[in-house]
Amino acid sequence: MVIPTFNRAEYLPESLESVLRQEGPAFEVVVVDDGSTDETPAILARYGGAIRVVARQHEGIAAARNAGVEAARGRFIAFHDSDDVALAGRLAVPHEYLSEHPEFDVVVGNGVFLASGGRGEPSRPWLKPEVAAALDGREITFREVFRWNLGQLQATLISRESLLAVGPLSSEFIILDDLDIMLRLALRYRAVFFNRPLFAYRRDGVGVTQNRMLLREESIRLAERLLREHPEMLDHVAKADYDRRQARRYARLAEMRQEAGDIAGARKAIAEACRLAPRHVGYRLQALALTVRSRRGE
Repeated sequence: MVIPTFNRAEYLPESLESVLRQEGPAFEVVVVDDGSTDETPAILARYGGAIRVVARQHEGIAAARNAGVEAARGRFIAFHDSDDVALAGRLAVPHEYLSEHPEFDVVVGNGVFLASGGRGEPSRPWLKPEVAAALDGREITFREVFRWNLGQLQATLISRESLLAVGPLSSEFIILDDLDIMLRLALRYRAVFFNRPLFAYRRDGVGVTQNRMLLREESIRLAERLLREHPEMLDHVAKADYDRRQARRYARLAEMRQEAGDIAGARKAIAEACRLAPRHVGYRLQALALTVRSRRGE
């Protein structure tokens, strides 16, 4: 189990305890302290030989995850975030499946969101119930990972061989390094989904608006890079569907930038939406409205 952490002392003990009480296969816990400046080192020291700590300078979550993978020695790699909670069966369920089905390399599970503030009972499932029910027990391809953004590494178990073959995780992305690696895995290896909650996700309310915009920007860049580097993705996703999805992302990004007062950035984003979906009347009207605002100096 690879656990990157950076200044999460408030949540780290609960998170680690949830991992260490997992039952089933023997496993190691590799915690990568990504240059924490809070009480994290002292907390980790309390666990002694129950965990292995890799201390390093702060370089971000993707680099920390890569360091953990390099240090790990197991046949399978699981990831966990240091402010989340691992639920019962987190390792046992996917490990049993991969052990019995060697033709597969990836198991993806579901998760739940913790209630506001990260305390109390889970508030709702990670995936929409109708989507999770439709995917349950099925082999999932690139198409499903791309369509439903199945990048929840906290609910996966991945063969070390496949992860090393498509890795490392990309530090180009601050938020979506997990979805990026999952999409690359789905292009080459077989995966299965189980509608079993394997982790509880704690939302951090700090900088929500900024993160939403960054998430939209990264999702656009991720899809563009993937198409550029892996044109074979179009064997799974029709180009017209890809263009429509990217157009929607650009249009929503334009709205966010407009709300933030970045009219020039909004015009650039909606221009991309119009290029990808030239017949979409709504995008053209949105572009026209932004042009009028720009000429008025608003």
